[in-house]
Amino acid sequence: MRSLTSLEDTEYQHYIGGISLEGKIEVEEIEEYLNLFLRDHYQELLEIIPEERKDVMEKIIGIIDVRNFKGIMTGISKEIPKEELKRVLVPSSTLPEEKFEMLLSAETIDKLLDYLEGSDYYDAISEALEKRYEEEGVYSLIRALDKAYYGTLWEDVMGKKAQLSVLKNIIGTKLDMMNIKLIMRLKREEAQAETIAELLVPSYRLSDEIIKEMTVAESIQSAAEAASDTIYGPTLREGLRQFEKTGSLFQVEKALDEQFLKICREISVGQPFTLASPLTYIYLLETEVRNLRIVTRLKAEGVEPSRIKNTLLRKPEIEF
Repeated sequence: MRSLTSLEDTEYQHYIGGISLEGKIEVEEIEEYLNLFLRDHYQELLEIIPEERKDVMEKIIGIIDVRNFKGIMTGISKEIPKEELKRVLVPSSTLPEEKFEMLLSAETIDKLLDYLEGSDYYDAISEALEKRYEEEGVYSLIRALDKAYYGTLWEDVMGKKAQLSVLKNIIGTKLDMMNIKLIMRLKREEAQAETIAELLVPSYRLSDEIIKEMTVAESIQSAAEAASDTIYGPTLREGLRQFEKTGSLFQVEKALDEQFLKICREISVGQPFTLASPLTYIYLLETEVRNLRIVTRLKAEGVEPSRIKNTLLRKPEIEF
């Protein structure tokens, strides 16, 4: 696979160097190495973060654990074999390996919940399991997990005195964009406003009034219009032009993701000796690995390079 040879002189070489380029290449094998790459780089980052800043960075990197919990829940629900499931999960940089293995061993959602007792997510998952799981299935648990994670992350951010403005700006922007994406997806599914409101995470630049206007809007376009006067307005307008042509939200979400990366980069350039720099590093690293996963999968499927290129997130260019 030509895309692998292009990585030979990069820091990925240590991870993909053992993959034979002869014959058929297993996409899952490449993804396993990318998972290890992420784990190692997150660990290296945590080792150099000052102790007084480490807790919030561990929480942010802890999104990997949350994604793994979602994967385990989905695996239990769909009865995916444990070894197959383990291959797609990212080894944790913050959770002890024995704890991870214990969670992975859970055969039922109830057992997984027992293992999560005492965590930030136990109450939210318990409530979703009791009230919504029977009707909505595993997705009710996944959404509850997201809300619990981002809610506690925002509480941690707002509880900081040092570098509060940097953390609010970056994490708050991410939460706003998550809400915009969620509202649009649920609007497409014709979900009720009350259902949408229950699933939203804390917002930053989006006021309660704007959020309410978006949730009660009758269409995706009118929901986006409610946020037109925010910094997300121009990006949404451009993305919606593509949505109206294709009926897909992909380009809208891609445009928001690229705007987020640009905001991170601008803050880190303007304030290089703050947490903006490691935060931007995290999000750019995730983007790079995401792009590599997409290239690997789509090349294996024989997708044309021009189509692959249109799915990749662009790294931000900073104007001075």
